[in-house]
Amino acid sequence: MAQVTNGNNHLTQENPKQVSDMRFFARSVGLLAFLTGLIYLSVIGTDGIAAARSRQLPEAAILLFALVSVATASILCAWRWEAAGSMVALLSALGIAFLAYLTFPERQLFSAFAYSSPFLVTGILFFTCWRRNRNAA
Repeated sequence: MAQVTNGNNHLTQENPKQVSDMRFFARSVGLLAFLTGLIYLSVIGTDGIAAARSRQLPEAAILLFALVSVATASILCAWRWEAAGSMVALLSALGIAFLAYLTFPERQLFSAFAYSSPFLVTGILFFTCWRRNRNAA
């Protein structure tokens, strides 16, 4: 006789310890990404202030500052609201990568990767954590 199951047996459910370990890892990487974002903001901000004094502030610098600000704030939001914070972090990381690729003429791929990777990795981790938590419930 075939065994009938509704999919809620112990083999298909997520282990709650794995979800909490994943959340701890996502928050640890998120803290590092937040600190990296603050460093990026201070560098972009001081360069922007110097460029504004000489009246040569490009629009790309303002947009990059805004995108890094949104990405850094979304990392903090992801601690409370994992789905929303991770999606905003992912979208802003893609925007940062695209803008860095277009803005920096030398080493375009490295610039895109260096500026966007902390937010991209953190967004993926928080999104994965949210999905696992949702599947465990």
